[in-house]
Amino acid sequence: MYTFNMIIEHFFKIINYTKKMITFVTLISTKNIYHMYHSFIKIVLAIGTLMLVVSCSHDEPGSPFKPLEERRVLVLNYDGEIYDQHGEMVMQLPNCTYATEIISDGDDYFVSGVQSKDRVGYWKNGKWNTLHVDFIDDVDHWIYGMGKWDYYIFLLDVPNVLKNSGIFPLENCHDFIPADHALSVSEGKCYVVGRGFGDGDTDEDPYYKPILYTNYKKEYLPMPQDVVTGECHAIYSYDRDHTIVGGFIGRMPAVWVDKQYQIYETSKPLSFDDHTPYGRIDAITLCDGHIYGAGWERDESNHLVATVWKDGIPVNYCSGETGVASSQAIEIYTYDKDLYVLTSEYNSELDYDITYLWLNGEIIMSYSGISATGFTVL
Repeated sequence: MYTFNMIIEHFFKIINYTKKMITFVTLISTKNIYHMYHSFIKIVLAIGTLMLVVSCSHDEPGSPFKPLEERRVLVLNYDGEIYDQHGEMVMQLPNCTYATEIISDGDDYFVSGVQSKDRVGYWKNGKWNTLHVDFIDDVDHWIYGMGKWDYYIFLLDVPNVLKNSGIFPLENCHDFIPADHALSVSEGKCYVVGRGFGDGDTDEDPYYKPILYTNYKKEYLPMPQDVVTGECHAIYSYDRDHTIVGGFIGRMPAVWVDKQYQIYETSKPLSFDDHTPYGRIDAITLCDGHIYGAGWERDESNHLVATVWKDGIPVNYCSGETGVASSQAIEIYTYDKDLYVLTSEYNSELDYDITYLWLNGEIIMSYSGISATGFTVL
């Protein structure tokens, strides 16, 4: 792509070339040749001038990131209430039965969920937008997540992905269970993750397998041969063809980087008699070459503890308040080189949830009595 300085340089090269051509043509006595070259030169100059005008009509690109004091953090709860980083409620989504995910594009934010009037669509900056989709079924529609690319809105409404008003069925998804935030879009390419029964499992002893859909085509992600179960719970896609998927394999937290698995460790070795995972990644992102996975691990008392793994190394995100019975990291977001994390703690003494917003390892806001589903940074 040409920068402004490169275009200026090329423009003056055109001017110098033009001067040389005029000198050359002047030496030619044939009048017709002179007029032919003169017309050609005018065309070249016109193209060069047009390139210059177009380049000048756009400002030089600055940093795509806002400084910290100019950013807005929007935290979404399941009831469709949106709070900012100062703890103030800034929006109650109209006619919202259940909110599932919030994303942003520039200064605009988008929310997926279920609308009380049984319409399928999304909220943009708090205003409802209905997708006019010609469904052939007669079932309730539940939006699990959303993505955006260019002017396309992608909504996950199993068994379909809705792309604006188009319907794109997921392949062989009769037993597919999507993750909470199961959809990711990169440069128009759509990815969906979740879990389902493997083709060889029996009805008497089924095991969930990790599933990835790429442009609506299904595949099971690999696991070690001696492991029978695994699940996908998070997806991050970038540069169109690259994915990082989070979840667990066997009983350990895991990621799949471009479909190659990496099994993570918990903070301490654990051994319980049940079959539940020792840790799980529910949100994932990539920043400056590092993979950050957010979720939970179990402690020695078999309680959930909010955890963030950086390249496989776990760090617990705990408020330190008394009475916390369990906690989990529910969303993670990188903005420039800053790491935002959203955690939820259930306080048994107070008997309600408290959501915490973290920035680079420090709590910057708490939201008492709020069960958040996600957040975004504008």
